Amino acid sequence: MAESEGSIQLAHGQSASSILFEVLAAAVAHFPDALQDARLPAQQKAFRTDYPRCLPRFEAVRLASPERLKIASYLVALARARVVWRVEEQDLPLKQLFDTPGDPLTLQAVQATPATGWSPSLVYRGKRWPAEALSDYADHLMSRNMITPAAGTALTWLHHNALTDGALRLDGRKIVVMGANAEMAPTRSWLEAGASVLWLDVAAPPPEWTDPKNPIGNLQRCPAGADLLRQPTEILSTIRAFAGKDPVDLALYAYAPGQAREMRLTASMSEIINALPQALINSITMLVSPTTPTQLGTQDLEMMQARRNTRPGWEAALDQLGLLGGWGSEQYQSAATTRTVVDIQGASYQAAQYLGKILTAECWANLGQPESDEPKPLRVSANTAAITRTRSLDHPVFAAAFGGAAALGVETFTPRQSRQVNGLLAVHDWLHPAMPVPGQMRVHGGIHTLPYPLSSALKVAAAIGFARSPRLLLRLISGSA
Repeated sequence: MAESEGSIQLAHGQSASSILFEVLAAAVAHFPDALQDARLPAQQKAFRTDYPRCLPRFEAVRLASPERLKIASYLVALARARVVWRVEEQDLPLKQLFDTPGDPLTLQAVQATPATGWSPSLVYRGKRWPAEALSDYADHLMSRNMITPAAGTALTWLHHNALTDGALRLDGRKIVVMGANAEMAPTRSWLEAGASVLWLDVAAPPPEWTDPKNPIGNLQRCPAGADLLRQPTEILSTIRAFAGKDPVDLALYAYAPGQAREMRLTASMSEIINALPQALINSITMLVSPTTPTQLGTQDLEMMQARRNTRPGWEAALDQLGLLGGWGSEQYQSAATTRTVVDIQGASYQAAQYLGKILTAECWANLGQPESDEPKPLRVSANTAAITRTRSLDHPVFAAAFGGAAALGVETFTPRQSRQVNGLLAVHDWLHPAMPVPGQMRVHGGIHTLPYPLSSALKVAAAIGFARSPRLLLRLISGSA
C-alpha cells in the first residue's frame, strides 16, 4: 500500500481521554440548567480516575433533559473538531479534507457462482439452532435474559418475513464494510446471502474467499488494502464508484486498540459518511459495546430488580460487605442508564463508543448529516453486541472474569455467535418497514440487567475465575498477557 502524506490524528497531541473530559465539561458549561446535576469533576485528573462512575451519571442526566438531542449534537460537533488531518506537523480540520476528492482505489472483483443464500446456523450453550428454528432461538435467548425483547421480536420477524426455505437473500443490495476483516464483521454471511460487498480493510480477505476454485459471493476488494487513517478521501471516492447510482448499506466495523485508534477510526468512518451524497446512503450499521452507558427501559429495571430479589445467599452476603458496588443502574428523574463502564478498557475506548457511536447514531437517526443542505433522518442500525471473546480481550483478567461470570448470570459470546446474531439484527434493521431506533435492540448477555455495577461484578467474577483456573493467575503474575 502506498504511504499517504498525512494521517488522521487527534488535535494538539491530545489523548482521547482528555478530549472526552473537555467536551463533557464544555457541554455542562453550555447547557448549565440541563446538566447541572451531572456532577462532572472540575479537573481532568479526577475524571480520569472516576470516569466509570461519571459517564453513566452524565448520560442519565442528558437523557432526562428535553434538550437531550441538542446536547448530543453539541458534543458530537465538539468531538469532530478535535480530530484532524495532520501533514508535516500541520493540522487541517478533518471535515475540510473531503472538500478535495481523492482518487478511487483500484478494485478487484471476485465473481461468484449464484449465491445459495445465508442459512444461519446458531450455536448457543452447545446446542445448534438451524435457521428454521430462529424464532425458538430468539425465545430461548430472551428467556435466559441474554437479549432485549426488541431483539427477540426482530429475530422472530426475520423468521417469518425474510427467510425462504431456511435461507436469507440479499440479492441486489450493495454493502460497504469498513473493517471487513474485523472479528465482529458478518461479511461472509452477507456475501452468502447474495449481496455485492465492498471489502475495505488494511487486511486482505482470507485466501479461500478469492480462490477461483472456491469463490464466495460478489466481492470487490482493494488488492493494495484500504487504510481509513491514511486514505479517507480515496476510500470515499471508492465507495462512490462502487455505489454508482445505487444507495448502499454502510457497515462500520473498523477497530484497533492503542494510540487512540478507536476514536480516530470511528471519526474517519463518520466523516466519510457525512461527506457522502445523502441519496447514496441506504443505511448505516454499527455495533455498540455493552460496557458503554446505555439507556434502560422499565422492563430492564424490573428484570434487574427481579434478579436481585432471587439472588443466592453468597451473592447477597458479598453485596452487604460492599464488594459488589451498589445498584446496577444510574437513575436520574425519568431516565436510567447502565453502570457497565470498566476502567480496564480505558477512557479512550469510551470516548470512541460514547461520542463516536451512541451520540453520533442518535444525531444521524434524528437530524441526518450535519452538513447536508436538506438533512433528513437516516436509517441507523446501532445495536449492542454481547461481551465477545475477541483477540482484543485476550487478557488474563478478562479470561478469569469470563470463567466466573456465569455465577453472576452473565454470559459471553464467541466471535462467531456475535457475528451471526448481530448480523441478523442488522439485516432486520435494513428490511423492516419501520425505522430502527438506536439502542433498543441489545444482545447484552445479562450485563444490562445485572443488579450491580459491572466494574465491581467483574472483580468478583475474576476472583471466581482465578479460583477455578489458577493458571490464569500465574499468567497474570508472570506478565505474559
